[in-house]
Amino acid sequence: MQILELAESARQHIEELVPGGMDERIGLAWCATEQEFYSRLGSRRGHLLAVAVPTIRRVYLNGEKLRQLDRREFRRALVHEFMHIYLGRRIPDGLPLWLNEGLAMHAAGDWDFADGTALAAASLFGTLFTPRELSRRFPADAAGQARAYRQSYSMTAYLIHLRYPSEGLRGLLADLVNDSNLRSLFLDPDWQEEFDRQWRDRWIRPTRVILVVTSSAAVWILVAALLITAYARKRRQTKRHEARWALEEEFTCRTDEFDD
Repeated sequence: MQILELAESARQHIEELVPGGMDERIGLAWCATEQEFYSRLGSRRGHLLAVAVPTIRRVYLNGEKLRQLDRREFRRALVHEFMHIYLGRRIPDGLPLWLNEGLAMHAAGDWDFADGTALAAASLFGTLFTPRELSRRFPADAAGQARAYRQSYSMTAYLIHLRYPSEGLRGLLADLVNDSNLRSLFLDPDWQEEFDRQWRDRWIRPTRVILVVTSSAAVWILVAALLITAYARKRRQTKRHEARWALEEEFTCRTDEFDD
């Protein structure tokens, strides 16, 4: 796998996406094992593919996990981390963690149908986080982290939908870089509460209906209902046919009685 080739492709993707381009020189630190990876980070073991450190413009790569990815997934991981480098350099006062991760996920395209289904299920079972809970840190466990990342992507998607329907991600990035008042708004408790309410009501709740309809249990219930309905209809048709046949037989017998 040509890491430098993938890294340059990922950098060009960010260059085309962000306002002002990305002229930072980024260093890649390849860690052959997870032990080396977390040792160099000075943290306990977790569930990470890579970690960006914007202050020194470096991305640490968990080689043990990255070797399991194909080229497309590897490049996506690099795009994600390069976006963190860009945000950390251009917005030194920082962003809420959920927005920082959501932007990186959007840049990398870290989303699929399974993520949407899992997020709808989290809503259905009441395990969503509030924006405040995801402002500074994510859960340490793998399942909690996955829920936090999915929700970060979704909240960022809703923010783009609300404020930047035409400009999309580029419009949001431009305002974040240039407008400190907008960045401060995301930390306001009242704004967070209202945003959370709207996101759940307008963006998430409709997907719960889709989840119920498309879940395997619901599908089998629907199939069973259709089969029962079809069977009942078939029985009614059969009875009508039997009645018609009986009438025809009766009419035939009576006709035969008058036959000389």
